[in-house]
Amino acid sequence: MDNQTMNSQELQDLANLKELHKGKGIAATICGVISLIGCLGPIAFICGIVAIFVGANARKKSQKTTGTAGMVMGIIGVVLSILVTIIVILSMAGIMGSQVVEYTDKVDVSNDTMICDTANTAITTALYDPSCQDEESLEFIEYYGDGYYYDIYNIYSDDCAFALTVQELMGYDSYDDLCDSLDSEGAYSIEFAIDGYDVSTRVSGTDIEVY
Repeated sequence: MDNQTMNSQELQDLANLKELHKGKGIAATICGVISLIGCLGPIAFICGIVAIFVGANARKKSQKTTGTAGMVMGIIGVVLSILVTIIVILSMAGIMGSQVVEYTDKVDVSNDTMICDTANTAITTALYDPSCQDEESLEFIEYYGDGYYYDIYNIYSDDCAFALTVQELMGYDSYDDLCDSLDSEGAYSIEFAIDGYDVSTRVSGTDIEVY
């Protein structure tokens, strides 16, 4: 009788154990499904990891394929979660990178516009400066005062009072220093046009122009 009771108890324990492993397999399957559906984020990743370990444990203990489906889905879910996360990160990096480039371009254009405006102000100021009315300066102004654009190199290569005053007001020791300070794409020099007392300046190679 005792042996029969033990046998019955063992059978009951074995049945309970099988149910437990079956439950683990179901849990692994559920976690695997959640991982597949999510495909992104910590919850999907964690569920995938849980599905893998619980499914593997269910297979090992029951010697059956109870947790195989959950384990496989967990693996797929984890891989997909990692891949999608990488894609999102790269996409975000690309968007941020383009915004940084756009911001940098705007800063460069703003900087060159200020230089162009400085050149305009310097030339206009020198035109009204009484100390720039000597013969050489007047000849220079007359020669370049036809309203056409000329490279500011012509001012930096002359030593008349007008040219020297403009150079001083510009704040750049040489023509090369001025050109090196230009940052916007395509910019390589400053051009000026004098028509009477009206002055226009522009950044060569760009659309930047100041009147």
